[in-house]
Amino acid sequence: MKATIEGIFRFLGEHHKEAHGIPEADIQAKEQSLGFSLPTALRNYYKTLGQSPYITQGCNNQYEPLLLQDVFIPDDTFFTTDKAFLIFYQVEESVIYCGIRIQDLEQEDPSVYLCAWNSPDWQLENRSLLRFLAGKALVQLGVEDRLPYWAIFDESMWDLSDYRRCMRLEREYEIDEGSELDAWKIYVKDDVLIVFELDVSEEETDALLAVYLASFQRASMEKLLSEMRKVTNLPSFRTNLSAQ
Repeated sequence: MKATIEGIFRFLGEHHKEAHGIPEADIQAKEQSLGFSLPTALRNYYKTLGQSPYITQGCNNQYEPLLLQDVFIPDDTFFTTDKAFLIFYQVEESVIYCGIRIQDLEQEDPSVYLCAWNSPDWQLENRSLLRFLAGKALVQLGVEDRLPYWAIFDESMWDLSDYRRCMRLEREYEIDEGSELDAWKIYVKDDVLIVFELDVSEEETDALLAVYLASFQRASMEKLLSEMRKVTNLPSFRTNLSAQ
């Protein structure tokens, strides 16, 4: 299924609070300083999730949304060849930025583009801002140890198909973020978020850098790991379950 903001709310459940959004007055003030309105999808994202502790904390070299006050339009000193973008997302350590073309801002769900310090030309990241926001939020929820229960499998001889068989991940559990780069595979099964970080530098499409499991539900995480442990050659992993 497609990644959606509604899906984020369902996964967060009671852990999502109204206070995790940014007040309308603050959004209007930012729009006034920019000189134009934010796209509907981005505006609603900040209004509902703009201060969520599960999404907006600093990341460890992963995609993260800019705080509303830090959203910007590049000036002449910015490294990209084309400056006509609204930049709202980044990977700070790798100097990667994601933005929307200024000419597309009036669209309800515009495309998202990406640029990097070593590649100053913009490239298409996602044809849907909505799916970009939802997909990257799920990645953040999965990889940053923010949820109460988590487990991490580091790089090993196992590939994506091995884990899919071990966890019995059918297509119905997959969340498609719609990224053109295809660097992540995301699944939600029985209240457990499962995020695969793909090694896009390898020719083999199933090669992995890491696998992240995260959940608000201890029993669900324990059940999944218990099933996985039945496999004799399961790669080693780290988890915080034993400490709680």
